[in-house]
Amino acid sequence: MKARQHFTNDAPDMSASKSFAAAMIILSAKARVYWRFVIMHEVIWTRQIPTAATDGIYIYVNPDFFDGLPSDSQRAFLLGHEVGHMILRHPQRGKAFGKRGFFRIVNGQRIPFDHKLYNCAADYVINADLIAHGLEPIENGLYSDKYGRDHLVDEVYAELWQEQEQEQEPETDSESGESDESDDSSDSEPNGGAGGAGDDTTDDKSAGTDDSGDDSDDDSATDDQSAGTDHDGHDTHLEPLYDGTPEEVEQAEADDTREIDRTLQDGIEDEQQAIKDGEQKDHGHGAGIGERFKAVSRRLTAPVSWRDELPDLMQRVGSGGTTSWAKIHRRRYNLYGVVSPVTKGSVRQFAIIIDISYSVDREALNQFLHVAADAVDDLQPTDGVLVLLTSNHVEYAHEVFSGSELLDLDVPYGGGTSMYKGVEYIEEYGYEPDLTMVFTDYEVSDYDARKLNEAECVIILDGQPNYYARQIIQRHNPRVITVDDNSLAA
Repeated sequence: MKARQHFTNDAPDMSASKSFAAAMIILSAKARVYWRFVIMHEVIWTRQIPTAATDGIYIYVNPDFFDGLPSDSQRAFLLGHEVGHMILRHPQRGKAFGKRGFFRIVNGQRIPFDHKLYNCAADYVINADLIAHGLEPIENGLYSDKYGRDHLVDEVYAELWQEQEQEQEPETDSESGESDESDDSSDSEPNGGAGGAGDDTTDDKSAGTDDSGDDSDDDSATDDQSAGTDHDGHDTHLEPLYDGTPEEVEQAEADDTREIDRTLQDGIEDEQQAIKDGEQKDHGHGAGIGERFKAVSRRLTAPVSWRDELPDLMQRVGSGGTTSWAKIHRRRYNLYGVVSPVTKGSVRQFAIIIDISYSVDREALNQFLHVAADAVDDLQPTDGVLVLLTSNHVEYAHEVFSGSELLDLDVPYGGGTSMYKGVEYIEEYGYEPDLTMVFTDYEVSDYDARKLNEAECVIILDGQPNYYARQIIQRHNPRVITVDDNSLAA
């Protein structure tokens, strides 16, 4: 992993203990994906946190708290709880929301972001999913009859925030007791009077000032804007830390994201095999976690439909533009948990390389062209769209300047599939498009995948790739969008 650790192992390593082994056996039997995450990511044993934590990359556990839990199933629950935050990218999202300064805009109004309330929403969903897997909940954890495993954390947060605002409204009319009632309303329902599973409660913090009090002054915590007293009542909030230039940090974040997604992919396959072999019951997964699994199993397709993802992608390549927080990059947010502004500016040129071989699904191609045409009309690229109809070589080259012109093109049939020839054509004739999209069939070749990725092309597939194509895509890791109205990811 590229991220820097917040803490080092400064306490007895429990990884070889009977209690840890027993917890892992239970996780393996009941929640295989969570188990896979624990064995693939480093567990750091430290007394610098009262209970447990994660920064989305590493798992931090206080060995005294872990060993003091009354059952191995609760220890499995504790590990699974932190892993749930990792799977759903909560530390990364919290970091991005905090940096941006608000959660989202609704009807022109900014909903503020509160780390404590967001962790509460996350705990409700994660804990409900762990209970559904048959794990024993930890006493005084955050559980809800209203919000369960089938809720999305962001939607729970928005609703909790709204409820909190509504509860505070009458207090403005009454000066007496205003602050007391406000404190009660913020601590009763969301906090449940205690922390979540493996969580750092207020009492724990006050009792453990030698450890957690020093934590706020520790050098490793100074970079963590989300950790500290504003999260009392929940497990310690950590954010992933990176060193280097902004470009180096962005690359490191992307590398870590890929590693986590590979772990998730392995976990999905491992769980499916365990269910097939009768080693684990099929408990399913809640909406958030289940949809996150879909995103990775479909090769990082965004948790939005491709009809939203494609125009969003085309909008963000505008060169020389300004950034705006009025919208966020939906694919980047849902996939990586990173909130970043949309670039609004002039788009100079798009290039579309179209596979005209007989194996291409023409209905999928037609759908793609209609979505692309709408985006072209919205963005109006100054130098139009270069369309290369390609088989074993570029058969026809067209330049169009509107969506209707794009749809009016006659796309022939025939020939092989060598999409890299389109890239060579672009280079040979000196075109410099802002974005190059390659529409081809789902049986993308190894050579094409490598060459197209090297040229930073976005590959648009006409259907879900088969096993061999998935291996090729995984090997070269190009950016892929699949034209499939049944493939919504999380």
